[in-house]
Amino acid sequence: MPKEIADLAHIIEEYFEMTTLPENTLEIVEEVIEALDSGRVRVAEKAYGDHDSSIWKVNAWVKKAILLYFRLRPVVKMDEGPFCDKIPLKEFSPATNRLLPYSSVRRGCYVAPKVVIMAPSFINIGAYVDEGVLVDSLVLVGSCAQIGKNVHLGAGTVIGGVLEPPNSTPVIIEDGAFIGGSCGVYEGCVVEAGAVLGAGTIITARTPIVDINTGEEYFGRVPENAVVVPGGRLKKVGKQDFILQTPIIIKRRDPSVSAKLALEDSLRVFE
Repeated sequence: MPKEIADLAHIIEEYFEMTTLPENTLEIVEEVIEALDSGRVRVAEKAYGDHDSSIWKVNAWVKKAILLYFRLRPVVKMDEGPFCDKIPLKEFSPATNRLLPYSSVRRGCYVAPKVVIMAPSFINIGAYVDEGVLVDSLVLVGSCAQIGKNVHLGAGTVIGGVLEPPNSTPVIIEDGAFIGGSCGVYEGCVVEAGAVLGAGTIITARTPIVDINTGEEYFGRVPENAVVVPGGRLKKVGKQDFILQTPIIIKRRDPSVSAKLALEDSLRVFE
């Protein structure tokens, strides 16, 4: 961690515990928000361990800065229409991104070049959206969600926000994942690289995901290259039978076969 970022982290941790904040608090917090906006810091990042495995490390101090930002910023009239908010909208360049009318992206989230945001969609503060992502219509990318490179977020999908508590893991969609229409990923779930969620798949931290080929169950994560579709299984409660939502892994995708569509490739051309 660069020294200037480490210094910011130390100050935010100290200020977050104070009842009465110093006068320069908002100025310090603004530095963190600007670093989030430019991608120099992020809420969560991969930490590599033994055998090249990786886990996601949460930078709780960054979430604390966002919480302080909400606490300190006044509600103001926005330049865009009759709207009022505490957080201004992010600015984009037509040379690097496509942002369609009626979509909103808050300042304090990073959106890499060659990201397409269809209308109407919303990306909240603290989110990280990497290069080549297609955000289809009516998509919500919640606060602090981490979206990897070349991800497809299908129309009507909700990627849940996880801001509190500060040490909680956000929703993470890793590189090359394909999220079908009207999906929901919530409560800090991780969709690993190259995985595919069929349309209408809903996943929470306690939703069992069953591999129909091995019988193995997963909670809170979709394994790498897994192809998941909505499903259900019978559960008896007393004398009654219920069908509980149980997404199923029907196969593992060949990583050499891209999940991207040719149409998406054309949408990502900015020249």
